[in-house]
Amino acid sequence: MNTCRQPFSVVATTRPLSAVMFARISVRTLALFVLAGMTHSAAMAHHSRANFDDTRSVELTGTLLKYGWRNPHVYLEIEAADDAGVSQTWLIEAHSVTGMRGQGWDAETLTPGSTITVSGQPDRDPAKHFILLEYVEMADGSRLYPFGRGQRAASNRPEIEPSEDFSGTWAMDLSQFNVRLAGGGPPADWSLTELGLAMADAFSAEDNPELECLPIGVPKITLYPYGINWFRTDDRIYIEKEHLDEKRIILLNTSSSDLEGAAPSFAGTSRGYFESERHLIVETSGFLPTRWGNANGIDSSERKSLIEHYRLAGDGLSMDISYTIEDPEYLTAPATVTGRYLKTSNRVFTEYGCDREAASRHLSVD
Repeated sequence: MNTCRQPFSVVATTRPLSAVMFARISVRTLALFVLAGMTHSAAMAHHSRANFDDTRSVELTGTLLKYGWRNPHVYLEIEAADDAGVSQTWLIEAHSVTGMRGQGWDAETLTPGSTITVSGQPDRDPAKHFILLEYVEMADGSRLYPFGRGQRAASNRPEIEPSEDFSGTWAMDLSQFNVRLAGGGPPADWSLTELGLAMADAFSAEDNPELECLPIGVPKITLYPYGINWFRTDDRIYIEKEHLDEKRIILLNTSSSDLEGAAPSFAGTSRGYFESERHLIVETSGFLPTRWGNANGIDSSERKSLIEHYRLAGDGLSMDISYTIEDPEYLTAPATVTGRYLKTSNRVFTEYGCDREAASRHLSVD
């Protein structure tokens, strides 16, 4: 088992997960963990990209006014002519800082004042000067992609090391998930109370708590289209989400009575135990009321509870996930969500936080 005697500082493992996977994790990160305590689109966020017309592409050449290297989305602003030849300020939405770093971008990649060409999908509303970025073409003709096309050649990628005990870096299996619908409405197949139905009827994407950089908590961080790191010690599992830095602890070898009186939090208090070596069950309660804490558009209460099942594949390269959520304030019956993790190359995450202006910038586009 990959155990950590001093988690997030110096780590001893019987089988190293990667060259320096854990050695760089700081004591500060552990402190943040202590403080922090599916394939269903409604379990996801940040905001929907269904407003972009993926049947068309537009190309603009102009002056870069702003390069906002901030989470949850990197934005560019350029001055370029519209179809009528009138100069306009265009907002260009790219990936998150995390995602773009994986494509080779950094905070110095673009320089305001330079001339660039951008290509992407326009907003369906022709009155809006808003584009989802496909690529930036530089003066020398080279292209930079914010999403998957700019990935390194397979021969240059770090080796994917199987997990023997759930530890390592994981990514959600997106093969049956439409990222453009990530900010969609409440689940249509959940049994909701009158309060839950009223929330579903009043759903607005602009009420998304992530637009205000508020935590989404558990279970929504469980199935999320960014990297997840698991660190396992003898008595707990530390989990960190790569995007927007939410964290979680699962306590092992602990009885339910030992957890009574724990302070409520957005992540709740989690107790884990093993049905078998590769089947982890997690029970969580002790939540703070959370906006959209059950699913998109559906809040959660302090009465929420959760049972999760994690099944590690025999080859250590995937993990099947399901969680069943109960919340009598909003649900008349338990709701179950399923999904899958795929093992990726182990890496240390960099914390960037959430910038509120960047989170809601798309709401003010002209």
